[in-house]
Amino acid sequence: MFEKQFKVSLDEDYSLHDPPSQDEVQNFALGRGPGPNAEDLRIDMRGKISSAWNQEVTEILLAELKKKDFEGMPKRSEAYLADMIETKLERVRAFWRNTQPRIKETGELETIIEVEKRMVEGKEDRGKAGRANSRSVSNSIY
Repeated sequence: MFEKQFKVSLDEDYSLHDPPSQDEVQNFALGRGPGPNAEDLRIDMRGKISSAWNQEVTEILLAELKKKDFEGMPKRSEAYLADMIETKLERVRAFWRNTQPRIKETGELETIIEVEKRMVEGKEDRGKAGRANSRSVSNSIY
């Protein structure tokens, strides 16, 4: 469902997501403008997951999910499905925010190369921590 709506397959692909402008989000919240469009769905990456915009995104995704026939799968409540959608949205929002250029100590904005380097180093650090954790768990079993 997320793949179809946002035309991405991996969480990493959301780094290229084009969020709505702050004006669009604010105008929608104030009832002065249109909200999320199911045909061109965009997530408010800068605001809160509980923003009116993101709640509408959740509702659109929930409506799509409810149309699907999950034959053989147990029935889930609407609240469960909405929570599942919000969890995914929060994960991709965190990834998007992490891929945005940050301000360096010098006051300059990171370059794309510096962002990529930070992302690679972070992924390597998480991998090392995961392997260390895996070793400590397996060592404590024996």
